[in-house]
Amino acid sequence: MIPALAFGLLVALAVLCNTTMQDPLHYPWLVTEGKIQGVQSVKISFINHGLPDSETCQKKLVAMVNAAKTSCPECAVKEFACLHPPTPEQRSYLSNEPSDVPVATYPQGTIAYHSATPELATSVCQHSQTLAGQTLRLRCLPEKTSKPAPSHIKSHLPLLGFVGLLTAIGFLASWLVCYLIIKYEHLHCHLSHDHTDGGPQKFHATPTPRIGGVALFTALLVTSLTLQGVQYRFNTQEFGNLLLAALPAFGIGLAEDITKRVGVLPRLAVTMLAAGIGALLLDAVLNRLDIPGIDSLMLWLPLAIAFTVFDVAGIANATNIIDGYNGLASGYSVIVLCGLAAVGWQVGDPLVAISALIMAGTLLGFLCWNWPKGRIFLGDGGAYLLGFWLGELSVLLVARNPEVSPWFPVALLAYPIFETLFSVYRRKIKRGRSPGHPDALHLHQLIYMRVVRLHVGSQDPVHKTLRNGKVAPYFWAANVAIAGAAVVSFQNTLQLIGLSIIFCIAYVRLYRAITHWQTPSALMR
Repeated sequence: MIPALAFGLLVALAVLCNTTMQDPLHYPWLVTEGKIQGVQSVKISFINHGLPDSETCQKKLVAMVNAAKTSCPECAVKEFACLHPPTPEQRSYLSNEPSDVPVATYPQGTIAYHSATPELATSVCQHSQTLAGQTLRLRCLPEKTSKPAPSHIKSHLPLLGFVGLLTAIGFLASWLVCYLIIKYEHLHCHLSHDHTDGGPQKFHATPTPRIGGVALFTALLVTSLTLQGVQYRFNTQEFGNLLLAALPAFGIGLAEDITKRVGVLPRLAVTMLAAGIGALLLDAVLNRLDIPGIDSLMLWLPLAIAFTVFDVAGIANATNIIDGYNGLASGYSVIVLCGLAAVGWQVGDPLVAISALIMAGTLLGFLCWNWPKGRIFLGDGGAYLLGFWLGELSVLLVARNPEVSPWFPVALLAYPIFETLFSVYRRKIKRGRSPGHPDALHLHQLIYMRVVRLHVGSQDPVHKTLRNGKVAPYFWAANVAIAGAAVVSFQNTLQLIGLSIIFCIAYVRLYRAITHWQTPSALMR
């Protein structure tokens, strides 16, 4: 009965999203064209912020046409209309997304300059800023430059309802697919089960489906398909491109879940390919680190792309490493995603904010089945999909918003990043083994073995499951504090570096205390 209700509610929310969340605004749009010195032509496109009704839009449009004819008598008016809705390209001019052409922003809208000679378009844009002076507050921005956050994106309350609907759709779709996977696991257990004797990193009590990534990807796909019919202050095509870029990372992880034969290096290579696709489809390229000297090198595009794909693949692998106990990786990631969404919302980047919240809702649907009883696991497919999503949104947030420090996502993701680096140090340098050699010495494993004392030593599956579920809240609590501090300081590189260093020191001290049987009594449970 409950699954049927969940399915019915999911369909109802999708229909509601498509029928009510259409953009109600009308956007005045004007295109003029003139020649410089009678030879080279420049096309100038004006788009105003949305207006509440067609009549108001028409009045504004007439005023724009008259102003254009007065200021440039030799310019020809090529096109004018009240857009309802605008195309994704037209809508992008009003967002803070970097544009492929020079644009000038002003309080009421944006002007785009097109020419066969890019230098000429930039020159006309800069000349327009000079002529406008301080009164009109016209600001010329070169191509590929992020624009200031439009105020209507940050303050428009109906957008919150839109995001809430999408998050609910992700939650219900994920919850429902997890239910179906668990209910019919007898049909696929020979392929999907994670057995209890699979190695030193297995701490669950009974064989369990490890294809939770299927639920995550399906929920994201359902949300993406729902968005195809929606035109609402959010570039839905970009969300589809983000999901398309994530497909290889999810696919290679799922292949490991089913075959148990895909090594770490192939998974990393394919995840790097996914990051490359993200760079191509979304311009998701990290071009600064706020480190003198290094930033100059990052201006060379091949190096920036190489660093980006390595960074995203590293975060995906790190997420897989911390996926060791019920609710650990997924619950931790919900907190990270909320941090990304909070800052994305503040700087007016709807793609990052909405994509983060959709994934957070999807993870909460999965968590209903994963924590505390561990009825289903993320698996490599889910962990690599989730890690790619975290890495890609981090890159997008920094690349598209100059006010966001590149150390903000580093502080947010300090735990999986440092866990990975410390594991390499521990295995390679301290023990002389391969960094990829599995062991049971990660911090979360030590907390399970030496800090969580509930039913210690019991082999009862119920007791082992209850003890397993006690590990994740330690990391959730720590990350709430770290994420809160990082969000407050998202523009301050020095504070974020300091926060990351403090975490690393605390990690090492806690690790040493646990390994020397000196765990603070306040942590014992």
